[in-house]
Amino acid sequence: MRSSSSDRNDNNNDTPKFTASQLKEVARLCGKNRSGTKAVITSRITDDLQEFRPLAPGTRVLSIDLGIRNLAYSLLEVPGNRHEISTNQTAEGGGGQRRTRKSKKESDLASSVSVTPILRAWERLALIPKTPKPIKAKAKGKTTKNKTKKDASAEHEVLGKLDPDTAGTTTITTTTAAENDAVVAAADSATTTVSIEDFSPLRLSQLAADLILTRLLTLRPDIITLEQQRFRSMGGSAVFEWTLRVNSLESMLYAVFTTLEKLGKWPGGRLEGVVARNVLEFMAVQEGGAEAASIWNKKGSMDNKKIKKDIVGRMLLAGEGVVINEEKQDEGAGGQVEAVAREYLDKWQAKGRKAKSGAEGLKKLDDLADCLLQGLAFIRWQENKRRLLDGGVEALQDQMVDE
Repeated sequence: MRSSSSDRNDNNNDTPKFTASQLKEVARLCGKNRSGTKAVITSRITDDLQEFRPLAPGTRVLSIDLGIRNLAYSLLEVPGNRHEISTNQTAEGGGGQRRTRKSKKESDLASSVSVTPILRAWERLALIPKTPKPIKAKAKGKTTKNKTKKDASAEHEVLGKLDPDTAGTTTITTTTAAENDAVVAAADSATTTVSIEDFSPLRLSQLAADLILTRLLTLRPDIITLEQQRFRSMGGSAVFEWTLRVNSLESMLYAVFTTLEKLGKWPGGRLEGVVARNVLEFMAVQEGGAEAASIWNKKGSMDNKKIKKDIVGRMLLAGEGVVINEEKQDEGAGGQVEAVAREYLDKWQAKGRKAKSGAEGLKKLDDLADCLLQGLAFIRWQENKRRLLDGGVEALQDQMVDE
């Protein structure tokens, strides 16, 4: 332990000799913020390395891309059986303590070097689905010939009355493609029930608890990475109400997960906040060959979304970077990885053309891409930290690029 600490101190003493661009590259490869002076970046890296814990074989990383309408998550597993180490220890017996300790170190190292994670679950869902807009009577103009005062009165009653049998819902008439002058009829079989949009703290807390207890914890994650939310984006001064809602959900997820860990309901659980910018800068350079500085251009975030979707599309098409291997027990908790991957490829390969009918369910690919890349980046960052501690900066030289 002392030798490891001594080596770390030696590395810290050598770090100021590197240029600012080299330090930024090390920060990028470890998933840290690249801004600041050399001293700030150095301190940021060394502080992170002091708290570093390698990923053991079988570690399950649940990556969540936050949203209320479009929350997405992926479950990645580090290859290897987490019980292999204990099995080897039992087989060796009492006389193999030194060999057992060495075997454990080698197993931990193997889990964080050149690993291809296994994708166990991948899903996008809406916590509060968007409700269809009710049909409103025209304020001006002629009424339709079939519409009477009695019909209009019935329409108003249907649109505004709460259904006593379903609290928190309202009954409205569904719309059709040719609804321009259609009359909404009360007590008509075409009516349907939709949820009122409620974003109160009470409602969001219920959603957060239900999501965690009935879906996310059933995936048996060891580490959960959450996309770190912001109040402002693209340098804007305004803070939108929708942003505050998502940020509230983020805090609630942290609170529930932490509470469950403290109560022993999620023993050994670990939460990690991940900055989306760090994921993009890392994966775009690693997989897309783009320079980190060129990612944030004046064209806005649309190009960055395309970069991320393309990275995932190429991975799935080539069968590289991630192994798709869905577990049977995960299906009830949002598995169906192979089906999602096929639909993703169908949608991605269409590129403006009409996709296959099976891909109609995936209207947005960026959320699925975000959660998968976030999980992959996190695992690779742990791999790079291990290399950095064991071999110094030279061990990362093959991944470093000149800016």
